[in-house]
Amino acid sequence: MATSFAQTSVTISGDLITHVRVLHKMAKDVIANGGTSDLTPFAIPAYILAVTAVEAFVNEVFLSDFGSLVLGESQLLLDEAEKLDVRLKLILFPQFAFGQTLPKGEQPYQDMDLLVKLRNELVHYKMNTKPPTFIKQLAQRKIAVGVPAEEESGGPHPWADRVSTLEGIRWAHNTACATVLAVLALAPSEKQPLLAGLSHNFLQIP
Repeated sequence: MATSFAQTSVTISGDLITHVRVLHKMAKDVIANGGTSDLTPFAIPAYILAVTAVEAFVNEVFLSDFGSLVLGESQLLLDEAEKLDVRLKLILFPQFAFGQTLPKGEQPYQDMDLLVKLRNELVHYKMNTKPPTFIKQLAQRKIAVGVPAEEESGGPHPWADRVSTLEGIRWAHNTACATVLAVLALAPSEKQPLLAGLSHNFLQIP
């Protein structure tokens, strides 16, 4: 029973990250078939789904009944644990379960932190023209659209347009996948067979 559950690819986290891949393909197809630019309305839901996929994965592994197969009787069952920010979960839960965790100053945690900030800004979006400070970093990496220096403090359009890119979807998807795979890699060897099925859901887009 334990092994068959671990090997299934039908998880909420797997479904969510699959939808991010679908959004990427849809956006790519529209652009390839005569879209006027690389901007796409599929990007904003992709950012939100990518973060949600990671949070679902964390809860599935560390807070669910399946978690008891991975962690034994010491699984995290505190009600407060589920309410923590996903970035804190990514640090605390692997440390508790595996005795090691993601380095906060390194990738993929750094990009995951950035993706969560973007998701939070989008779900609390107020149609501001002045972008959050981290949008400039995304623009430097070609994830967001850059603007002339004179418009950096604001512009003629709400800033969400700037992150509505095909590359943004790919980045969000791959950041989520890299984060999940990095967490799975922290598990001790005896736990790896139980977790192997989950890793197949989080293959990156080239």
